[in-house]
Amino acid sequence: MIHSIFLRITLFFLVTFIGMGVGFYTIHQRLTQEYNHAIELEAKNLLLVLRKSIFLDPPMRKDFLEAQGYHVAQPHPDLTKTLQNALTTIPEDYPEPIKDSLKEGRIQILKDTNNLYIYLTKATPPLLIIKTDAAKQPLWPEALFISLILALLLLYWLIIKTLFPLKMLIHSITTYGKEGIYTPIKSTNKDEISLVANALDGAMHKNQILLEARRLFLRNIMHELKTPITVGKLSLPFLKKGEEKSILERAFNRMEHLIAELVRVEQITSGALSPHLKECDPKELVHKAKELLFLNDETIEATYDGNSIYADCDVFVTVFKNLIDNAVKYSNEGKVRILQNNTRIFFYNKGEPWPSECTLKSISEPFFHHNENPNSFGLGLYIVKSILDAHNFTLDYRYESGYHCFILECRNPLLMND
Repeated sequence: MIHSIFLRITLFFLVTFIGMGVGFYTIHQRLTQEYNHAIELEAKNLLLVLRKSIFLDPPMRKDFLEAQGYHVAQPHPDLTKTLQNALTTIPEDYPEPIKDSLKEGRIQILKDTNNLYIYLTKATPPLLIIKTDAAKQPLWPEALFISLILALLLLYWLIIKTLFPLKMLIHSITTYGKEGIYTPIKSTNKDEISLVANALDGAMHKNQILLEARRLFLRNIMHELKTPITVGKLSLPFLKKGEEKSILERAFNRMEHLIAELVRVEQITSGALSPHLKECDPKELVHKAKELLFLNDETIEATYDGNSIYADCDVFVTVFKNLIDNAVKYSNEGKVRILQNNTRIFFYNKGEPWPSECTLKSISEPFFHHNENPNSFGLGLYIVKSILDAHNFTLDYRYESGYHCFILECRNPLLMND
């Protein structure tokens, strides 16, 4: 979850919102200070002008104040109730008489959203001097803040909307990996994610065609192989009993077993069928592999410790058969030594070291040959690796003291708790 691109984008925008909020709060505080200072100056100027008009009679005072740009009116109770104090504190630079009048309440400095008022409460009659538009605050900071918030929210929504097909894409790929079912994701958009989704749809469509062609090919080739085997088995009763008939009967039976084995191996390696895990005896697997390879007892030297492994026993015979066949085929002695140590099984054969370009990874590729052998298709270790991957098993290799050693680690983490 912490690596999710959606979470990272959300955190980025959240941090941006918080940073922008802190920045605008700082700007707002600074603008508020400047606004209060401007109110203080405007009120001070008004009070100074008002002091000059003290000695004038009321009609002349009114004319004098209006000539200075102020409006004079008698206070109305409904108006004064709606006004608020313009100053939070009495400024220190005000003249002492004005500060005393403010403290005693003879003068009140008030404001509303637009205008500044000087209320002379003890005047006869009481006066209200108004400076229009002196208390108006600028609205651009709030408008800018709201506009940026809305723009960021819109950008966030557009980005998430653009990336949302990723979730569908991940779900579709995950479902295909688990169940082999791919749900197409068609998009008419031209962004990169839509292009990736459409490209994946095309690739998966081709992959489905290839898989279907593979199934059809295997089905046909199995049918073609079964036909001569069936004909041969039907001909066996007409042969006289003897060694030749026994050999042919065993050969046909083993060929049928090999075909069934190949079908199951193909199903497991292609992901169409999960391995049927159960307890297997390595000694029995070696015995079945030896029969399939027509090997005598002298070819295999095996030591077992009595522990079982958990695998699909029918399919795992192929693993043992291919590893034994590979060891015998490339052995200088024509022998293979098998040693079991708990869940690890070692296959030894004596031989010359591999060329420098040969590695376990390279020889596990299909149709790879590191020796020119007309009887080898280069598929043995590839099949072994595919079956082991389906079991979550591993295969390792080392060369020591003139012996090649393949190490089969049969420890399934879902079953073993060592």
